[in-house]
Amino acid sequence: MKKKNISAILGFLLCFSLAGVAYAGSSIAGDTIEYDFRSGQTVAIGNVVMTNNDGTAKSARAEYNTKTESGKLTGGVAAVQGEARITCNTLVIHAGGDQLTAIGNAILTKQDKVLKAEQVEYFQKRQYMETAGSWAQLTMDDGQSTLDAGYINYNMQTGIANAEGDVRIDSAIRKLTASGDQAIYNTNADDGTIEIIGNATATQDGNTISGKSLKLRGAGGSIAEADGNVHIVYVPKPQTTKPETIEA
Repeated sequence: MKKKNISAILGFLLCFSLAGVAYAGSSIAGDTIEYDFRSGQTVAIGNVVMTNNDGTAKSARAEYNTKTESGKLTGGVAAVQGEARITCNTLVIHAGGDQLTAIGNAILTKQDKVLKAEQVEYFQKRQYMETAGSWAQLTMDDGQSTLDAGYINYNMQTGIANAEGDVRIDSAIRKLTASGDQAIYNTNADDGTIEIIGNATATQDGNTISGKSLKLRGAGGSIAEADGNVHIVYVPKPQTTKPETIEA
């Protein structure tokens, strides 16, 4: 009789685990699930959906520890965490769940800012993200402005992005292109203030200014300040008014 009771209990637990695992306001569901009650380790495979109080993540496979609140999702990861959206090949959830590492075609979107890179680190409480790898791109103004570099970090609370390594800025909305070794982009101040450091060059409306460092401020970067071996090329606008006709 004892054996039958034990078998019945194990059977119930197995059916429960196949349907999904719920814990502390969160849950994991998938086609198949293995859950270790002692260690808190969960392995879910196939159409995985993880939910918590802040959002939802979907992937092909997930490993998650309910005690350490850490784990890894792999295969077509798509996650929504608060106001942030993340897509990548692999998403690592660090202990406690505050830090997320998106690896492989990583794209992190929040409001009108989109950060792309081989790898993106996202710190939720600090509202801070930074890239790892050989390239990075921050897109703003609903896709009309881009900041490309080897490395980018962005503080979403202050609105300041720091870029290093072959920096390139292209803003269709401001008719502006710029390049340099480093850049500090304040997305909140004066409709976007850009400070370019090292081999700085900017072109707007056909006019080019270059120097050791360059700061563009004002609405859309209409005011330029340059330092160090400054060189300016100004292209006058074509005459649009017709010459006056004077009658005797």
